[in-house]
Amino acid sequence: MSSAGPDLETVMAVLHRDGYRCVRCDRPIVGERGVDWSCHHRTPRGMGGSKRPEVNSPAELLSLCGSGTTGCHGYVESHRAEALTNGWLVSRYSDPAAVAVLVDRGSRWVYLTESGYADDPPEEVA
Repeated sequence: MSSAGPDLETVMAVLHRDGYRCVRCDRPIVGERGVDWSCHHRTPRGMGGSKRPEVNSPAELLSLCGSGTTGCHGYVESHRAEALTNGWLVSRYSDPAAVAVLVDRGSRWVYLTESGYADDPPEEVA
């Protein structure tokens, strides 16, 4: 995976994991990537964040409707304190795999894994 963005295999794994729905509002993910929906990086990529090898791992990525300025992706980017509280954003000093995420219209807390959602953090970070 390059630092420019996740490869197609990773994007498809994230979409499948998230049920092809926006994790924040539960809208179906349809249309054009980067316009109608985004594979959102939970750790801000600015200030060196894109140099981390795990920047494009599934635990680092969420399916969100909209772009960086519209829809839920725009909301997350504009409401950073709430996004940090809800796990949609993660401090660059945190391990994203160890930070729970609020999904399903705010009804469920999960940890992101390669293949799906987990109710408990991975053992190596627990």
